[in-house]
Amino acid sequence: MHRVEVRQIYTTCQGGATSHFPETVVVRSYEPGAQTVEVTDESGRDPRTFDIPVSYFHATNATTAGRPRVTGYYLMGAL
Repeated sequence: MHRVEVRQIYTTCQGGATSHFPETVVVRSYEPGAQTVEVTDESGRDPRTFDIPVSYFHATNATTAGRPRVTGYYLMGAL
């Protein structure tokens, strides 16, 4: 499983905001073993925090088989 850490930046695998979550987010809080990750909108346009399931977060935008992911977020870097 991918290791999610505070201050990491993620963007959506499809390259756009969803109806529920922003396109690019920064991890604000995550406790190992928790079911959700608390994030904020990286653009700063939406000051709310969002709780997104930890299963949505991936290290890369491709699966281990090399296919592009169509859902979730992938790691872009860190602050």
